[in-house]
Amino acid sequence: MDATRFTLADGVCWAYLVQGVNTRAVLHIHVIRSLSALSAVTALRAGIAMLRAQGIHDEILIMTDGGSDFTSGVFQDACQALGGWVRAKVSQRGGMGILERTNRTLKYEFVFREEFRKIQELRDGTDRFLGWYNRIRLHSALGYVCPWAKLVETAKARNAA
Repeated sequence: MDATRFTLADGVCWAYLVQGVNTRAVLHIHVIRSLSALSAVTALRAGIAMLRAQGIHDEILIMTDGGSDFTSGVFQDACQALGGWVRAKVSQRGGMGILERTNRTLKYEFVFREEFRKIQELRDGTDRFLGWYNRIRLHSALGYVCPWAKLVETAKARNAA
């Protein structure tokens, strides 16, 4: 999970991205005006709900950077209830580099091309990004499969076991 900053005509806003590391699926994007521990928890829970809806009920290890919203007690409690938390670095294998790349894709292949001016436009547009990123865009790291197909495959394998 990570947060990325946008400067729009109506002010600065942030987007929390919740992403599955192994599947690359973006589970949720939560666009807010300012970062907070409660907003981070809201985003996390929405992302986990997507996993649960696919039948994935395993404990989850949440990786974030060391931002104050992620190191707060309320966020840490939410992570412990789901399985655990680890602070990851961009350079760490399987760590934040994947999310940082997704943030870049969100910005350069979507937001900057759409030229959103208002926070509500960005909020409305994230559904289109999720559809494109998860169900259309192929990923070389996944063997040129889209993330949602990988997530469904993973869920079926776990549910069959």
